[in-house]
Amino acid sequence: MPKNVFLPLVATLTVALGANVALAAGLAPVTLDAKAISAGQIRVARLMRLTASPQISAYGFVLDPGPLVTLAADVVAARSAAAAASARAALARNEARRAVHLYRAQHNISQAALQRAQSTLAVAEAARATAVAQLAQLRTKMLADWGPKLSAAALSGSAPLPRLEKGAAELVEVSLPLGQGLASPPAEASATTPSGGAVRLRFVSRAPRAAAGVAGESFFYLMASRASAPIGTPLSVALSASRGKSGVLVPRSAVVWHQGRRFSFRESTADSFVPVPLPGAFVTEKGYFVPEGVGTLLHPGDRVVIDGAALLYSAATQSRAATTGVAKNADDDED
Repeated sequence: MPKNVFLPLVATLTVALGANVALAAGLAPVTLDAKAISAGQIRVARLMRLTASPQISAYGFVLDPGPLVTLAADVVAARSAAAAASARAALARNEARRAVHLYRAQHNISQAALQRAQSTLAVAEAARATAVAQLAQLRTKMLADWGPKLSAAALSGSAPLPRLEKGAAELVEVSLPLGQGLASPPAEASATTPSGGAVRLRFVSRAPRAAAGVAGESFFYLMASRASAPIGTPLSVALSASRGKSGVLVPRSAVVWHQGRRFSFRESTADSFVPVPLPGAFVTEKGYFVPEGVGTLLHPGDRVVIDGAALLYSAATQSRAATTGVAKNADDDED
């Protein structure tokens, strides 16, 4: 039996055999004549170098500001109590010092009076120590729950506390997925409510601890109350990394999916197209941004198929199957 087997080609498609056949798993490079390219309305476009910031999909949750406001009031009250206890202790200290002086100066007061003054001082000092400890405990809890910025705002009554108290703004905790991180959180972020409404978030500070049930880093953002997302509403949040990356933007129409991976067809010659994977690509409003780096197969100046990618994908998969069949039949013929 002959080892070379020729199969009729689908339309005008020919397969570029050799090492390039396995350029992409399960997808074969394809070659089309001018008539097939025209009939398939296949168009290409040159990729330009751009800078973009990758987006991270995060989890948002509208918080109840009540605990923060209540804790701030408790701290203010404890601070007043500590100040009052310190004042009473200072007064008792002066009285005790005066009593000691009078007692030593020819016993101008009785020993019992001296002891009462010293006892009053001890009680006042103990009360002052207790008040100071309670204040420190509340401050520690506030810092642990809300961080230094929100704690300072709550204690001083500065922004954003007045807006939170009046209901003019809502507090949102935004948490990153496990393994994600942001060196510098964006000043603004976009979010989507369960009903599909779009809202804007404004950065306040980093959260001192991870949100319940989420292991990633968390941040506090403000949301205008007119966004009408009640307390407890979950949000889908998009955060942009502050440091942009250089790369190319591949239009959505140029991307096909194969075995769970993204591919585009790069023009190698006027009539040949090679399937190229898009490692590290992330979604933007205008398409898929492919950052430059190790493993990147698309570069500025490359021409990719922006119309007709689905047609090439169909041809590439059929050709791959046909090529595999040729190889199998050849092996059977050898037997």
